[in-house]
Amino acid sequence: MSQAKPNLSLDLRGEHCPYNAIATLETLETMQPGQLLEVVTDCSQSVHGIPEDAKAKGYNCLAVEQHGPLFRFLIEVPR
Repeated sequence: MSQAKPNLSLDLRGEHCPYNAIATLETLETMQPGQLLEVVTDCSQSVHGIPEDAKAKGYNCLAVEQHGPLFRFLIEVPR
């Protein structure tokens, strides 16, 4: 598990694609350079969607972790 402390956490458990990716990108747009966003979801389709969409918009996906049925993403707003 990544030890970096996120500036903001987004709990998307119970939500489905494409909402997870949309909500993640909308939240990232409100954040400052260098800040970290933690996203938690139980939607397995997000494993590829969230990191790919974040990368396409210029964000850095630092971690993708699975903890039982939950997936955790740590995404950095570039400096």
